Amino acid sequence: MTDKVRLQFNSMGSIQGDDNVCIVILVEETHQMQLSFVTDDDMRRQLSLRLHKPADDNNVSKLLPEVMWESLRGFSDNQDYEMVVESVGEDGEYHTILYNKIFGSKFDIRLADAVLMQEVTGIPLYIKLSLLRKQMVPYTAGSNTTTIPINVMPLAVLEKGLTDSIAKEDYHMAQRLKDEINKRKSLNNQGGKTDERDQILL
Repeated sequence: MTDKVRLQFNSMGSIQGDDNVCIVILVEETHQMQLSFVTDDDMRRQLSLRLHKPADDNNVSKLLPEVMWESLRGFSDNQDYEMVVESVGEDGEYHTILYNKIFGSKFDIRLADAVLMQEVTGIPLYIKLSLLRKQMVPYTAGSNTTTIPINVMPLAVLEKGLTDSIAKEDYHMAQRLKDEINKRKSLNNQGGKTDERDQILL
């Protein structure tokens, strides 16, 4: 049995009241589970350019990621590389690695950029099976909401969620959010880890 699962881009969404970020939804190949994360609005525009471009649009081919990939294709192809989401860092970011399978080299890459790279180059993006079981939730086609684990929510979104939870008198959720915020700010690797099952519905 493989220790990793292929991820595919599925869709993008927004967080109500915040135009500076977007939600990216990935699914595994059977479309039974999804992985959602928050990224900046610039990445939404970058992905939209590739996903919605007309067949005869030559402008995208002149953008830096496309040009760099075309310049490398004479020496290697997308099967010489793979990207793997390996863990969640204390900073609330997915730790993702780009591997060069020919030379054995590896490079850190943001998950959002890994998604973009997969769309541009076809280099496959995987997630470790152990992490998938902790972070992914069932996928529901056509749903207007999505669930994101608290341990990968950006700090600004956590703080807004804390304010909203207090206003709604949802003190249980407020405490969860406060604990995660304090953990991030302290950057204390010896502190208690956030329960990966804690999630926010957006």
